Formats: sequence, C-alpha cells, structure tokens
Amino acid sequence: MHTLRRRKALRRIVAPFRLRTLIRRNEIAYTALAAIIGLLSGLAVVGMQELIHLMGLWIFGSEDPVSGAAELDPIRAFAGPVVGGVLVGLSYLIGRRWFRRVADPIEANAVGGGKIGVPGSLYITAQTILSSGFGGSVGMEAAYTQVASGGASWLGQRLRLRREDLRQLVAAGAGGAIAAAFDAPLAGAFYAFELVLATYTVAALLPVLAASIAATAVTRLITDSHGPSLFYAGQVPVDGYLPIALLAVLAAGVGIVIMRSVAMMEQLFAKSPIPGWTQPMIGGLAVGFLALVSPQVLSSGHGAMTLVLGTNMTIWALLSLFLLKTLASILSLGSGFRGGLFFASLLLGAILGKLFAIGWMIAFGLQIPIVIFAVVGMCALATSIIGAPMAMSFLALEMTQSLPLALAVLFSALLSTSIVRQFFGFSFSTWRFHLRGESIRSATDIGWIRDLTVGRLMRRTANTLSTGTTIAEARRRFPLGSTKAVPLLDETDSYAGMCLMTDLHWDGHDPKERLASLARFKSAWLRPEQTVRDAINSFARNEADTLAVVGSDMTVLGTLNEHYCLRRYADETNKRLYPARR
Repeated sequence: MHTLRRRKALRRIVAPFRLRTLIRRNEIAYTALAAIIGLLSGLAVVGMQELIHLMGLWIFGSEDPVSGAAELDPIRAFAGPVVGGVLVGLSYLIGRRWFRRVADPIEANAVGGGKIGVPGSLYITAQTILSSGFGGSVGMEAAYTQVASGGASWLGQRLRLRREDLRQLVAAGAGGAIAAAFDAPLAGAFYAFELVLATYTVAALLPVLAASIAATAVTRLITDSHGPSLFYAGQVPVDGYLPIALLAVLAAGVGIVIMRSVAMMEQLFAKSPIPGWTQPMIGGLAVGFLALVSPQVLSSGHGAMTLVLGTNMTIWALLSLFLLKTLASILSLGSGFRGGLFFASLLLGAILGKLFAIGWMIAFGLQIPIVIFAVVGMCALATSIIGAPMAMSFLALEMTQSLPLALAVLFSALLSTSIVRQFFGFSFSTWRFHLRGESIRSATDIGWIRDLTVGRLMRRTANTLSTGTTIAEARRRFPLGSTKAVPLLDETDSYAGMCLMTDLHWDGHDPKERLASLARFKSAWLRPEQTVRDAINSFARNEADTLAVVGSDMTVLGTLNEHYCLRRYADETNKRLYPARR
C-alpha cells in the first residue's frame, strides 16, 4: 500500500516535469501551447463581448451596441455613466489595499520578465467591464489583453518557463485577444510583436501567429460578431498620396494633443481636493451630460463606428461627434475610468479622415473616394496613439481586403509614427509609464538590466588599506600582480579612494610616504543597488578600470572591475538577442 502511494506521488511530481521539459525543448509543443492560449483568449473575448451586450440591454435598453443607438432613454443615458462612476470609484476604494500596482502586458514584459498576477488582472478586467459596460468612453481592448496575457503568464509560470518563453506567451495571449476582438489575426499578431514584445523574432513568429489564428478561429465558430469591416476594391490614385501625407501629419498632431490632454486631466483630478475614489463619479456625471447630447459618446464606440463608416453624415454631425467623443474619452480616462484608447482612436481617426476628405474636396475639387481617407485617418490616428504601424496596416488590409489601400495606410502610419516619436517620444501606454516615473518606452526587456545590479556583480573583499599605511608596507602586503586596485579607508574606516597597483609599485615613490598621496577616485564609487548600465557609465565617466562599491554609510562592500562588468552585460544581451530553445 505504501509503495503504491509513493508511486502515485512520484507520478504527480514527474508528470509536470516531463510536460515542462517537452514544452521547453520542443518547438511544436511550445507552439501548440500558444495555440491553446489563443483559443482561451478568444473564448474570454467572446464572453466579455456578450457580457457588454447584456449590460447595454439591461442598463440602456438597447439591443444594438449602445453607441450606435439612434436614441436612448435620456434618464438611462445619463444615469448609466453616473452609476458606472460610482461603482468604479468603490472598486478603487475596495481594491487599493491589494492591487496598487498591476502590470499590464507591456510593463510586465519590459520589467517583470512576463510575470503578471492573475488576481490583479481580474481586478483590472472587472474595472474595465464596469467602465465600458456602464457607458464610460473607454475601450474594452485593455480588458481583453489583460485577462488573456494574465492567463498566459499564469500558465507559463506554472510550467516554470524561461524568461524569454514566458514573455512570448504573454505576447501570444495579448495578440490572440486583439485578433479575436477585431477578427484580424495578422493585426493581432503584429500588435503582439510591436507592442508586447517590441521586436520581431523568428522564435516568436510561430507561437504568436498560432495564438492569433486560433483565437480568430474559435471566435468565428461561436459568433457572427466581427470587427469593423469596410471593403474597397479600387486603386489609390497617385494624386491621393499628398492629401494622405497631410492627413497623417494632422493625425499625429491630434494624437499628441489627445495623449497630453488625458495626462492634464489626470493631473487636474490628482491636484484637486476631491477624494480619489469619488473622481470617477465626477467623470460619470460629465459623460452622462454628453450622452444627452449624443449617445454615440458612450462606451467604446463600436456602434458609432458603424454609423461613421456606413452612413453619409454631414460635416457638422461628424465634427460634433469628433469633439464630443474626444472630450468624453479624456474625461473618462482622466477621472479614473479603467480602459484604453485603442478603439476610441480608431473611431476618432475615421471621423477625422472623413472630415479631412470633405474639406479637401471643397478646397481642391478632387474626386478621391472618402473611404480612402476614412481608413487612412483611422489607422494613422490609432498608430499615433497606440504606436503599432504594422498592426494598423494589417488591420486595414483585413478590413478592406485591398492591398493598395493597405500600402497607403502603411505609408501614413509610418509617417505618423515618425512625427510622434520626434516631437513626443511615447505611445499612450508608455507616456503613462513616464508620468509615473518609469523609464519604459517599449516592451523591450529591461527588467534583466534592473536585476543585474552592482551588488550581484561585485567581488566582496576584505582587502583594504588605511590611508596612513606606508608605501613600503603596502608593497609587502600586495606584491605586483596580486590585484589591480585596493580600496583605501580613512581613520573612521570610511571610503577614501582607490590605490592602483601601478601607482603603488612605481619606483619614483618614497617607500616611507603614506598611501593618502596615491589615492585616486576619491569622489567616484558605486552603490550596490545601481544597475550594470549605471556601472558601465560610471567607469566611462571616471576613466576607471576598477571602482569600489560602498554602502550608505560609506563603508566598503567590495569592488567591481570594468572588464568583468562589460563581459556580463554582453553575455546577457546576447541571450536576449539570440535565445536558444534548448
């Protein structure tokens, strides 16, 4: 009996180990795992979409997407965002003790090596559902990617995957969520590459594509609801590229204004005496008043997108919707509603494109199809805010099934991206990290740099000398070749400089002279919490080969050599650039 129990216990231990080994060493098994994550991501997206649809029916009485309703009961239209603000505010009050800092996929991949907490992800997702479901002018894409990447991270951590494999699984989950939300597998995959991985690698190609395709497939199987579609079979005229370029420049400027406006609104609320948990209520009141003017400002805007792309709205209707939706999004995000600007930027870009097209035709009389400007504006503005030109180009291709139009979108997206990077330098996600004090500009893995600290690299040593020691005594204790440099201590045992062996054994020195005269780098040292990059910069700035590592009380903890520091940095960099599956 005891033998049988031991065998069962051994099987429970060995089975996960074998599965983990198979996934880590076998490309096909790892890709299959990513495809499973894509399936689960697609199911999660469909579930949340159905929940948002039901909330729209229960709260606003609309069977269609709320933002696409021709009219809503004024009381419901106003009360929805107000109640949503109350609930979101209470969620902050309840959850601030346990969920102060929850990493999204970009931050997790940049700093945490792909580690995302599941409880925090569910908390963020619930807040986003409350925000969007009750009419807050925010997108659900943040919830989609958060729950999908959080689940992928949990599974990868349970399998104890390596850092790079875990980061790829997080990207696969996020890419699958976007693919399912927009019925666009290529756009989802390149969203993962550009935003969540911040690089294109052959190693990540198969798992990310597998997840995006699987998510799209399961979504198509169980629902008829797809992302915005707009077919265009014509060519883009040559004389259309000048206005396309001007529209891209305009979209870049509008994107920068929107991002800065959200930050300003957040700062205004932060500086106000209003308690933080009540601020979403104020934002809900404001959005409720705007909804009385136009229900198209509510929620993420899928219904409004159908109106913009499928109907001939007047220039004044387009302009008013653009201004109202922009203001609603700024108020919602600035006051604390949880969500993102992904779909809002697509909607605003489509409106901007149609406005630009009408203005261009009035001014110059050129008969260029408005659909070109609608799609270009949509993707150019989304690129300026989200920061994924290839993903937006593939989204245009999958929406229109027109390669010429997709190429025009790529041209505008790249132009818009270059302008934003030159004059602003951030996407919406990384801009908010910057405001929080982080140095993150993309999902490029910088977490390993923060983990590779001076304290981990330094050589702990008890070899020190007093500044009052004679040169003769120091030569006796440290013959030439025994070491490169020795830290010097003053009479209080605090750091007083470095004694280089080349200086110590120079024949021109009087053997009776004190070491204080040989002290170098008196004001140059390293701290154990500094990163390897800080150490490399310090070596270059002080033109030193070896520096002492000192504590907060100036006691010497050890030394660090520049050559060893550079070698470790190069080794770690190569591991990230050329990851091995085995």
